[in-house]
Amino acid sequence: MNEPAKFWMLIPWGRVGSNLLLNNLKQIVGPDDCSLINENLSVTQSVKTQLSWVREFYAQQTPLALIGCKQNIRSVAAPRRLSSLLENLGIALIRLRRENYVKVAISQLRAELYAKRSVARFGVAKWGVRNGREPLESAPLDARRFLKGVGLAKHTDGLLARFTPDVPTLDLEYRQLQTGSDQVAADVCQWLGLAVSRPATPAFVKATPDNLEDAVPNLRELREALSRSTLRELAHMFDD
Repeated sequence: MNEPAKFWMLIPWGRVGSNLLLNNLKQIVGPDDCSLINENLSVTQSVKTQLSWVREFYAQQTPLALIGCKQNIRSVAAPRRLSSLLENLGIALIRLRRENYVKVAISQLRAELYAKRSVARFGVAKWGVRNGREPLESAPLDARRFLKGVGLAKHTDGLLARFTPDVPTLDLEYRQLQTGSDQVAADVCQWLGLAVSRPATPAFVKATPDNLEDAVPNLRELREALSRSTLRELAHMFDD
């Protein structure tokens, strides 16, 4: 039995394209040839339970070609102990982030609105807009929650930057996915030592346009709120 390729994907908070990347990886490798776990650590805060799961997951004997997981840095109970464990197990690390904290916060708030709307329409919360689905229309956002989101995006990005186990590490940024998420997924497979035998067709579309004025009618209010806050040095991100 061949040893599967293994990875650990870590994100700072959300809205960085991680679900898009996971979906593309699954398409390339084949849904029956991989096991990709999505943020299961969020349901347990026990250090012992988290580390035990990591050991068991990566120690499994399997005919699969790829096993990996995506986790949020906020859900990791003991980053230093996890870092040491990944080193001991020799698990490759993928760090996926988004440099623009303003757009992270706006995208997150809009995703919450979209999730609420999808619950009303379909009975289940959907956080990403799939191909063929109608995206969220222009909608005002709460300035206080926006500021909190910007601060959280900055803080968690710092946590991610400090997570540096001595393992093979691939750093990806959100804009790379926007210019070709299918190619990024193929590159990740090759980086992991996997052959790329089939293409990926991205299942999700961008939920918030780059021109924020098309998505947020009270954008000026958010600008003014940020300019008056302790995060005012990030105001340029509205236009980046």
